[in-house]
Amino acid sequence: MKRKEIKKLVVVLGMHRSGTSVITKGLQVLGVALGENLLPPVAGNNDKGFWEDMDINALNIEMLDFLGNQWHFLKPVQSADVNLLQKASYHLRASELLENKMSNVSAFAFKDPRTAKLLPFWKEVFKHSQYKIYYILAIRHPTSVAVSLKNRDGFNTEKSYLLWLEHVINSFSNTIGENLIVVGYDHLMKSPNTELSKIAKGLQLQINDEELKKFKSDFLDDNLRHSIYEFDDLACDETAPALLQEVYLKALEIADGKFRTKETVFIKNVNNWAREFLRLKPILIFVNNLESKLIERDQSAQTLSLQVDNKESILQALSSRISEKEESLSILSTQLIQKEELLINLSGQLTE
Repeated sequence: MKRKEIKKLVVVLGMHRSGTSVITKGLQVLGVALGENLLPPVAGNNDKGFWEDMDINALNIEMLDFLGNQWHFLKPVQSADVNLLQKASYHLRASELLENKMSNVSAFAFKDPRTAKLLPFWKEVFKHSQYKIYYILAIRHPTSVAVSLKNRDGFNTEKSYLLWLEHVINSFSNTIGENLIVVGYDHLMKSPNTELSKIAKGLQLQINDEELKKFKSDFLDDNLRHSIYEFDDLACDETAPALLQEVYLKALEIADGKFRTKETVFIKNVNNWAREFLRLKPILIFVNNLESKLIERDQSAQTLSLQVDNKESILQALSSRISEKEESLSILSTQLIQKEELLINLSGQLTE
């Protein structure tokens, strides 16, 4: 009896602006399907496409909204949040969505940086699936990410660093003991053959040489990488937390193959990072609430500004109407004077 093939589900993780789109697009070189309903490219953001399934993206956004959270909030998603999502039937919806995406393919991949934040939820979904799960974690220099987010969203560097830590630590801590491949974005851009070969080996798939040529000639170019930083640049940055430097250094060593994610020492490091970051939760929530109030204040100020502009427009319109009325009255007054002069003349003529 022929053994039933176990389908492969590849989940691409990473912080926003970390090269997850490039890595996901590269999976097509290995014959991995990405689905037919992808987010369209956005000029100045991801000109060559996000390679992100719109349905999974929409579900992640909806779930974060349900939790009163957003991709750029520093508030972490915890077990209580996962329970709330399950009670609201999101577990069933996610399972059915994956089943639909996997129905006609042997290997499917999806990426949405929000998944790193929602990974505790998605892991519960994966537990009840029949698929073999693989994770790919994209690692990019935190300063490159911060610069990109400042240009796109106006975020300050400190916030971007904390978001980077949250996404990367969450990705590591929720994939302990799992099939995880760590890919350095700069490594991939510099040596796509080497990095894709590493991914192919980890996924137990073969590279299509023709597709690889297309990927390198039609997709990869230096415009996908606007900045390059060295580790020492981060060490000299006073706004970079010591934890950020430690996590980034270890992540690079994993990406370089210096040791494996399943080694006891690394697992101990990850658990320590997760505990240290979790201790910051009250501060992160405070910062998040403060930021929300600032956004509300800015929105209120913008609304008041629009109201003032509208009232000024109304006043200008009224002023114009008054000017028109005054002009009409002036014309009428002139006409009355002319008529009075005419009557005086006629009166004089009759007297004569």
